[in-house]
Amino acid sequence: MFQNTQSLPHLLPPSAYSCPEQYGREFERLFGPAWHLIATTAELARDGDFVTAEILGQPVIVRNFAGELRAFLNVCTHRHAQLTHCRHGNSPKLKCQYHGWEYKADGSTGYIPDAQSFRPLPGGPELLKPFRVATRGPLVLVCLDDGAQDLPEHLGAAATAVCDRFPAERWRHYASWSYDFAVNWKVVVENTIESYHVPIVHPHTLVRYGAPEQITHEIYPRSTVMHAPIVVPGIYRQLFNLLMPRLEPDRNPDRYRLDHVFPNLFLIPIDAMMQVMDVMPTGAESCKLTVRLFILKAARETFVTRRITAFWGWLKKLVIRQVLREDARIYPALHRGLKASPFQGTISIREELIFAFQEYVRREAGEQRRPETGD
Repeated sequence: MFQNTQSLPHLLPPSAYSCPEQYGREFERLFGPAWHLIATTAELARDGDFVTAEILGQPVIVRNFAGELRAFLNVCTHRHAQLTHCRHGNSPKLKCQYHGWEYKADGSTGYIPDAQSFRPLPGGPELLKPFRVATRGPLVLVCLDDGAQDLPEHLGAAATAVCDRFPAERWRHYASWSYDFAVNWKVVVENTIESYHVPIVHPHTLVRYGAPEQITHEIYPRSTVMHAPIVVPGIYRQLFNLLMPRLEPDRNPDRYRLDHVFPNLFLIPIDAMMQVMDVMPTGAESCKLTVRLFILKAARETFVTRRITAFWGWLKKLVIRQVLREDARIYPALHRGLKASPFQGTISIREELIFAFQEYVRREAGEQRRPETGD
């Protein structure tokens, strides 16, 4: 059931979805203290594995040092070059691509070519700038703010339980891909967490949204959870009943769960799949959505179970990409409507997770004032 019994006000004015000042506050106050998904544990499994990414305009590198993950600003202390421009790879040393300076796990210099020409070193600047890094399940996350919450507190108990349901090694990272949208990041977030649009936007892929008594919403100060039924075609159910017992007994194909960790992280576990998405703002009127797809592996893998996992990943990726394409078609109309709308807007009880999200944005980032209207 829903937690509210009456419709709710739309707390954010349309201008909050394009206003540069509002975007600046959200960028600093919502995303600055957040933990950001940067990689999977499979990408950093071996000594010397590394990944790089840009987080909030900062180039970041995460590297495996003999089993310990460390995160740094991807900038050499010598002449400010990026240590590497590769998206991922493996190297015996953390070594700057420009002049060959090498760094240890604590960020200090390990080797400097022609070191005598630098003596005496100033003491301090040659230490790489570290960031906090942590794992949960198959996810690797980085936080740029030393004073922010630890990862378990940021995720909350509900999302942490989703990550911890299976050991990281039980998940196969099947695929990752991204979309760039010319809309404010909140447009993508709010579309993701409401089911009201499903019959119109997804008439053939998701079909319906379920009766109120079939849906459960959990609302917390910094996260929400949706539990809902999904319509399973007959052929899908037959495949599920045939294949899933080989991977994991007691999996249910009929239930949909969506965990939203504010501001921008989504965990969607369904049957033998976990879909993980994050929405990163790239401007007041643009954002990037990154999707990572994990498929459950059998506790004891065989040739047959590996093929089942691969097939299930292929099938799930096919469906997810179609659903996201359907969502993407409506975003330009939402963007143009928000830019022109004189309306206050309203939120149904079915959309109450949007209300909870907007309360968080207004509380943490400050309220965008509505333009005054004359009599």
